[in-house]
Amino acid sequence: MSGDCRAHAQQLHGYLLAVSALKDDGSLFLCEYLGPVAPQASFEVLCRALRIAPEGLSLRPVESVVCSGIACTPRQWLLERFRPMSEADRLPLDARLYDGFERELAELLGGEPRWYQLVLSGERGLAGQLGAIWSVFVFGTECHAYVMHCSWDS
Repeated sequence: MSGDCRAHAQQLHGYLLAVSALKDDGSLFLCEYLGPVAPQASFEVLCRALRIAPEGLSLRPVESVVCSGIACTPRQWLLERFRPMSEADRLPLDARLYDGFERELAELLGGEPRWYQLVLSGERGLAGQLGAIWSVFVFGTECHAYVMHCSWDS
């Protein structure tokens, strides 16, 4: 089963690369399979995969994270441009792009994924804290977890 899950992660990564190219604003996305673990229990595996120290960090349900600024949710990361090249680029990308991503996830995972975000102490998102704009989201089902790492740095 983990071979299928790794293939799913590669498929999702390809989708995210296409979104990055479409946005053409310096956004970068990564999707990896974390393993046969529930998303809410994947914190240690996540820290190892990203090679970060766990001190001061935790995973929180996306809806409970206090956001400020740009790119707080997966939807914002995929649809909003950070540095529009022209006035026409100021509008978000077509919402069907994110809807397609959600449908793809539900189909690959066999149900609606649960989403968590890696946050600093105090349930604040990581965006803008480390010299670049970035967010880390963990999603999956009760049996399998994936990570979506979103970054932008000009």
